[in-house]
Amino acid sequence: MAFVTVYNGVVFIEGDHPRAIKRYSAETRVGGFGAQLRNLNDLKACMANNARVNGCNCVVNFTYGQKSKLIAIDDVAYVGNGIYAQLSIEDYNAIVSQFQNG
Repeated sequence: MAFVTVYNGVVFIEGDHPRAIKRYSAETRVGGFGAQLRNLNDLKACMANNARVNGCNCVVNFTYGQKSKLIAIDDVAYVGNGIYAQLSIEDYNAIVSQFQNG
């Protein structure tokens, strides 16, 4: 079973969902000035906003990590990958309800 979280109303699945309708690539980088102070929640907030703007309620095949530039050693960025997708209202509510009740 894939690891699932919900952040800002968007479902993040570290794997696939068989009924998710895949829409757009979700490559995201959160870096820049003060990047070393950023965290996974900053990345998820950015990706959740992008998902909603694109009419999606889910990110499937979600992966994340940190990358640093070779030239600027202090510049670390959080990077996230996956696919923005749309879950049916039934699937979405079933997942979200597990987080509200637990």
